[in-house]
Amino acid sequence: MWLRLTPTAACGLKCRSFLRPPPRIPLLRVLSLKPPSATFVADASQQAAPADGGAQYRPSKSPLRSPPRWEGASIEQTYVSSMERWGKGKEKRIAEFGSSKQWKTLSADEAFEQYYVRRRDLEGLPFVAKYNVYGAPRHTRFYVLFDVQDAALERWGSAEALQDAIACRRAKRARRLARLQPPVLMLLRPVRARKGEVNVGSRAVFAAIAGNSGVAAAKLAGWAATGSASMLSESIHSFADLGNQVLLAIGLQQSLRRADKTRPYGYGFEQYVWAMISGVSTFILGAGASVYHGVSCLISPHEIESLPTAMGVLVAAGVLESFTLSVAWSEMQREASKERLTPLQYLSRGSDPLNPAVLLEDSVAVVGVVVAGASIGLTAVTGNPMYDACGSIAVGGMMGAVAIFIINRNRHFLGQAVPQRTGAVVRMLQADEMVLSVQDVKSVLVGPQAARFKAEIHFNPKLLADKYLSAHDNLAEVYKTCASVKSEEDAKRMFERSAVFLLATLSIEVDRLEHIIRSEYPEFRYIDLEVL
Repeated sequence: MWLRLTPTAACGLKCRSFLRPPPRIPLLRVLSLKPPSATFVADASQQAAPADGGAQYRPSKSPLRSPPRWEGASIEQTYVSSMERWGKGKEKRIAEFGSSKQWKTLSADEAFEQYYVRRRDLEGLPFVAKYNVYGAPRHTRFYVLFDVQDAALERWGSAEALQDAIACRRAKRARRLARLQPPVLMLLRPVRARKGEVNVGSRAVFAAIAGNSGVAAAKLAGWAATGSASMLSESIHSFADLGNQVLLAIGLQQSLRRADKTRPYGYGFEQYVWAMISGVSTFILGAGASVYHGVSCLISPHEIESLPTAMGVLVAAGVLESFTLSVAWSEMQREASKERLTPLQYLSRGSDPLNPAVLLEDSVAVVGVVVAGASIGLTAVTGNPMYDACGSIAVGGMMGAVAIFIINRNRHFLGQAVPQRTGAVVRMLQADEMVLSVQDVKSVLVGPQAARFKAEIHFNPKLLADKYLSAHDNLAEVYKTCASVKSEEDAKRMFERSAVFLLATLSIEVDRLEHIIRSEYPEFRYIDLEVL
């Protein structure tokens, strides 16, 4: 019994297609591939130039795969073949599925999704394990396609019965999602944050919701007691802020949903969408209503009835607004320091849509309390209601200016903005001695805390070969194999074997560079490095 696995599958390479598999790899050795306990650390010559903030890059330790061991063609090996199994059910597979490819593989998840098999249906089948190189214990199993097809036919009997079962499962899933997530309630349904993930801006948003709820109720009661135009304007302002922060909270909750087939890069852009809706509502409801009421009071003025009540409400509102402002300021300072920016730079260029929105709205609220108090005081002292009406118009103008800034800021990020530290990543790659050049760089934000980076890497072939030959005393083994070459067939087999192992080493180098990028620049969650 013999099994000839593809070199790509056997070595866990990240290739899009499978080449003809000349060398036959021992199955037991393939199935026992595990990350070594040793760690790979780049030497001093591989350290990159200082990044944007001046910090020196230092590669972090992590359990990475080591290059495979060279095994000479003359070594006696034990093989397990699946040739008989492939030929035994070939006709039935072709009749049911239309084709039967011998060496194609698919992951366990693909087997569950496409062929509706169970885990116990795959038990006992040969597989190749591709381990995660970033320290996580998870790994992906790849099964031979015709083995999975045989398991599916054994369970369902025919391809038609299989398709009926898959359609039934999808219908049940759609009904369940429709029942749990109706269109309206889905927006308000809380989404639990994933373990270990920090939700930037959540503390400021929920603190602002709690504070503005009390402020809005107090200002509304104060307006009912005094009839002041500035007080009504402040009430409208607080209710607008409360509604806007509820919208920001909805965007935050929706952005926590996991990535799926329709959104492979996640739902991070939900925060920008809802922040823009918040800005539009501030401009229309808050600024428009305040300015309209102020103009109405200029045309039809009326006196303020209770000055102490109005001032007391404004003082209480100022205290609460100052508290929420301090929370937003401390949150923004902390996030700005993480990105090595000043608070002012973070306000204009930071990718976080929540903290700046809350900070600006609370800043206008605090200034608005001062303007309203001054307007009401001047009206009480002079007896001229024009000051009160002008205060209402001034508060509405400030709200409109903030709304326009928030709209433009989120429009920029919705327009596929380039992450700020893209240049630092490119410089770090160029400083690695394994990299000759970095070409065709493309990066884009896919959420407030997530970005995608794509580049074509020209690797140093000499260093790549040196790295493989220096591992496991491979140079001596290669020399022995060269000495045993007696014919063109032997030379062909040796060349094919060396190609397999060098491709495995190249795959390891790609994994290493991706790990270094993620360690130093965690916002780049999706990295695609192509070989130039």
